Amino acid sequence: MRTSRHKIAFTAATLSAALFVTLGVVASAGANRNVTVTLDGGTTRIYTVGDSDPVDASSLSKRFGVTITAVTKIESESTSSTTTSSTTTSSTTTTTTTTPKPKPKPRPKPHRRATRPHTTPRTTARRPSTSVATGTLGLPGLTPLGTPDDLIANFSIPPFLLPIYQAAGIEYGIPWQVLAAINSVETDYGRNLSVSTAGALGWMQFMPATWDTYGVDASGDGVADPYNPVDAIFAAARYLKASGGSSDLHAAILSYNHAEWYVADVMHRAQLLAGLPDDIVASLTGLSQAMFPVAGKASVSTAKGAGDSPDSVTIGSLPNAPVVATGDGRITKIAKQRDGRSTITLRDAYGNEFYYRDLGNVAQRYVTRRDRSVSSKDLSKELKLNLHPEPTDTATAPSADESPTSTSARRRLFANPARPAAYRAGGAEQLAEAYGPNDLSDWFTVPVNIPRKDAVIKPLKKGSTVIAGTILGHVDTKVGSPRGSIKFAIRPAGKGAPVIDPRPIISGWKLLSAASRGANGARSASLGKGAPTIGQVLLLGKSELARRVLTDSRITIYECGRADIQAGGIDRRVLATLEYLADHGMNPTVSSLHCGHPYLSKSGNVSEHSAGAAVDVAAINGVPILGNQGPGSITDHAVRALLALQGNMHPHQIITLMSYPGTDNTLALADHDDHIHIGFHPADSATPGALISSGVVLGGSKWSALIGRLREVPNPRVTTKPSRYATAVKTHD
Repeated sequence: MRTSRHKIAFTAATLSAALFVTLGVVASAGANRNVTVTLDGGTTRIYTVGDSDPVDASSLSKRFGVTITAVTKIESESTSSTTTSSTTTSSTTTTTTTTPKPKPKPRPKPHRRATRPHTTPRTTARRPSTSVATGTLGLPGLTPLGTPDDLIANFSIPPFLLPIYQAAGIEYGIPWQVLAAINSVETDYGRNLSVSTAGALGWMQFMPATWDTYGVDASGDGVADPYNPVDAIFAAARYLKASGGSSDLHAAILSYNHAEWYVADVMHRAQLLAGLPDDIVASLTGLSQAMFPVAGKASVSTAKGAGDSPDSVTIGSLPNAPVVATGDGRITKIAKQRDGRSTITLRDAYGNEFYYRDLGNVAQRYVTRRDRSVSSKDLSKELKLNLHPEPTDTATAPSADESPTSTSARRRLFANPARPAAYRAGGAEQLAEAYGPNDLSDWFTVPVNIPRKDAVIKPLKKGSTVIAGTILGHVDTKVGSPRGSIKFAIRPAGKGAPVIDPRPIISGWKLLSAASRGANGARSASLGKGAPTIGQVLLLGKSELARRVLTDSRITIYECGRADIQAGGIDRRVLATLEYLADHGMNPTVSSLHCGHPYLSKSGNVSEHSAGAAVDVAAINGVPILGNQGPGSITDHAVRALLALQGNMHPHQIITLMSYPGTDNTLALADHDDHIHIGFHPADSATPGALISSGVVLGGSKWSALIGRLREVPNPRVTTKPSRYATAVKTHD
């Protein structure tokens, strides 16, 4: 796909000298060997490796991102081999010693859709099965490279691109790191969008004819535009999938640009990105999808902290503008400052903390969904399934956010709460909870999914769980002043993480909004020619995603669980997972979200359900999980689909009766014979989430280094209007 500009820049000499230069390539020294291998499926391929490089099937599979079943021949590279990359008709064979000349891009034949999974005869055994892991699990593997210090020191991805890479990767089955690596090689993450000498253009450097075939309108604005990052990244993922990238990354990348040096460069960059700790990727992705903290027109200026670098910003706004929750989360602090103004701290589902300071006032109350409960017997009857009773326990979540009728929240109830003395002593809250809000728009700045009859007003205090867009208070406004303001800061998830300069994150919010052309592009698509694809769904705002799940006829959810979603208490990753399963032809029946599940699991640990970060699926396509587990079963197909989730969407736990050796998130437990448990890491309830990956704790110094790095690198420019290269809308495949 790329042209002479990069083929001239990345010579063999340049590659051998570069080490971690914008995540570049380290070339092997010494003599080379040609290794003939057999791929999964019988294809023969020749790879060139260094004289000291390992040549066993496992090492080569990890290095080149393919599944190699056998190494059939190893020989020293001939000194007379000076030909460019070539491909035979009988097998996919390549040899390389010099940079090839540009070739016209072939159009690979799109792979046929995989057939929907079928069920197998029912079994009645209620015990963990033996290993069922056969064939390829998840996505093509990438061997992580580098250390956290090196990776952070050279990190240059604008955070707003992370959810786009991951959404496109999940939709088309391509590792998000490969998409990011190609974007890095082609345009330095959109910072260099000049047209190449051969005419390649846009964020991912497509030739116009290739774009005409593979370009898509992923942003939902009605056109496929190579200069829109969402459209371009999704189109690149679509092209790689059509080139076989879901099973052979090497061949797909070689199709993108016919040069082995290009494949090596992209793969190396992708492997470096794969070395980033999962939790830092999740934290950055979560931060990039948050909301702006002040409603209406606003400006951002630097507010200096105690040190030399800013640790907060001043957000100027219209007078008395609402201050809103940036995302779903829990209020961890409400306090008065010495000057009489107020401060609020909100912790989101990833453990990121948002600090609101110098507020003019804090809201006394907020709106949420009435609490409900459901028994296993009622749930079985409602879903028409045979479900085992959940374990009972007497423990309750340590939350100040109690139901007004809860026996654990003892307080005085007044016979006539409207009387002045009673009203001042708590009657106001009693009346508000009894009658509910008149207009939800008085309490939120975005549309919410809570039915008016089920909405309840509660006191806003430490421990309250709020949803994105909830009005938390108002900016401080001096008497007679035409402007108001607050101070705003962010502490990312991580043990010992510092308060960081929020400017790179705030800039990302603006850029992500521009990339979706102002309004939510995926919503436009859903209201336009057809339903959004799973990639577009993953980019939906939380409220829009919840509405999508609640109205999706493919997804069956018990009534109390629907109330959980309407109240905004379910993690967006859980909601997106349900849409993902449905999009893959596996329509889920949900038997447990938060409502109806005990606070503690059988093992005595706090359940991920208690934070809204887990879901139990009791049936797929109407077929019960109970009696349908084992190799080739509907449950097995569902688990394998879930293992392909990546990045921020990678589940922390997938629990059934089956074990899958080689995976990092599957578990076999005997009490999971009637459902699939899918859980994600919720925020730590006591401290900011311990950001630990592969034994490495990412403390304050590393976060400071990362944010400092993001301040140094310039952001790309994203326009809200289509370019002159935009084409008619293309449908996804």
